[in-house]
Amino acid sequence: MKIKTILPIALATLPMILMAQGATDVFNMSQNELRGTARFMSMGGAFGALGGDLTVLDQNPGGIGVYRSSDIGITVDFDAQSVNEKMTNVTTNQFKVTCNNFGYIGAMKLDSDVMPNINWGITYSRPMSFNRHYSGHFPRLTSSLTNYIAGCTNSEGYTPDELNNFEPNKYDPYYDSNAPWMSILAYNSYLINPNNTGFFRGLFNSKSSAVGEYEVNETGGVDQFNINIGGNLANIVYWGLGFGITNLDYKATTYYGESITNAAIEHFDNQQDQHSIVEGKADYGIVNSLHTFGSGYNFKLGVIVKPINEIRIGLAFHTPTYYSLKDESITYSSANFEPSLEIGGDSYSKKDYTNQGYLGEFWYKIRTPWKYIASLAAVVGNKGIISFDYERQDYHGIEYRDDYGQLDLTTKTDIQNYYKNINIYRIGAEYRITPQVSLRAGYCYQESSVNDNAYNGNTIIYTGSTTPAYIFDKSTQYITAGIGYRYKNFYADMAYVHKKRESEYHAFTPYTSVDELGNIANVASPTAKLTANSNKIVVSLGIRF
Repeated sequence: MKIKTILPIALATLPMILMAQGATDVFNMSQNELRGTARFMSMGGAFGALGGDLTVLDQNPGGIGVYRSSDIGITVDFDAQSVNEKMTNVTTNQFKVTCNNFGYIGAMKLDSDVMPNINWGITYSRPMSFNRHYSGHFPRLTSSLTNYIAGCTNSEGYTPDELNNFEPNKYDPYYDSNAPWMSILAYNSYLINPNNTGFFRGLFNSKSSAVGEYEVNETGGVDQFNINIGGNLANIVYWGLGFGITNLDYKATTYYGESITNAAIEHFDNQQDQHSIVEGKADYGIVNSLHTFGSGYNFKLGVIVKPINEIRIGLAFHTPTYYSLKDESITYSSANFEPSLEIGGDSYSKKDYTNQGYLGEFWYKIRTPWKYIASLAAVVGNKGIISFDYERQDYHGIEYRDDYGQLDLTTKTDIQNYYKNINIYRIGAEYRITPQVSLRAGYCYQESSVNDNAYNGNTIIYTGSTTPAYIFDKSTQYITAGIGYRYKNFYADMAYVHKKRESEYHAFTPYTSVDELGNIANVASPTAKLTANSNKIVVSLGIRF
């Protein structure tokens, strides 16, 4: 059903589209995936009580104390990904080859029964890949992004003079005003237009019909270098301390466009030198490019206790990663307008860039969640292992600060409103069928981090940068299997990892609008349901000596 308001203006709670990062962006920078060596991944990542693998430097550093000899190895991923948009059955595919993990662990034997050995290690890993590409379209819209931008602009009382970018040598609204960049871009592209009182309206009205389309391409990841030291006490308690140095690099190119018939467009009467709002056809698209990059650090502490030979108990604590990041962004709009035949007048086009075509830059700091891992493993005879991990991530502990270190309480509140602390469960098994060959299997389940009210559209979502779009992920599941081969000092492992995750893409937040006459309407978010599948082959090679 079409919205019956002619000129929506948001209520005071409607979010502005700012240059700074919003809660959804900060959350995106704080995530991790199931990634590591082939042995680790083939057992669903349930390795917190086992140790003796290069991945322990990422998970439970106490596992470094289990080593009796030195280890050097490398892991490569072959990842085929697909994202399906359910409404129109559009599937986007991509294939990536990455180096997931490599490193060295040195074992130093001591002439002591109390502490038989001290070990140290350094590894590279990629705990998070941002690679995701999806697209689709909305066959029937009940509102327009332009109406949303108009509402944002009206809610703060901005005027056309503050947004006018027609004479940048005299006045630059991107620097000389406090207006959101998206409002400035939309005004100068004629996506929002004022009436005689300066009150802004979008292109969509009660007579309009529209279709929309979108495409999102995300790349990059988090690279981490771990430096660990550890050992064991009387072959009962294995301990480890770790320091991580991270580099984050995230790139996203997003497109959103609409084709609107019976749109309320700007009309120019050159003979009478007048502007008016008339019916016509409008086609426009907005492309946003964002590059986020920077570095951070974290600490890890872990122990593994072996009360008897058949039982292992693990505990690990990860501090947040403390990042210093920079955003570079630019947004481009292009629009074509065609007045109806009854009105007459020539068709015309309009385009604009944010910040006069120069990159917008923004510096800030974030703190990712605390992590707590508890693990239990059992050795069955001399051939089998069953292992279980429980992980808790404290997303309410995420913080966002400006470049001067000032905490942004608004973003922190938004994070608490949109997201919740999550639990991750991992279970794995290994069975040695010969002295050289082992079979493995595992499963990992990660709860959705999104609050129900936010996911169901009952909460206004504040976004940052120059795009109002956001995505919410449901739970994530990994089903894994693998095989391992040992010959003298050489080992080779291979894993198959299937990942499935359902998500919802929102072109902009749901909100409540009110027009000049005081009519109130609830505006739903254009939403697409996405199903992402990843099928990955992971190969690890190494030597112990």
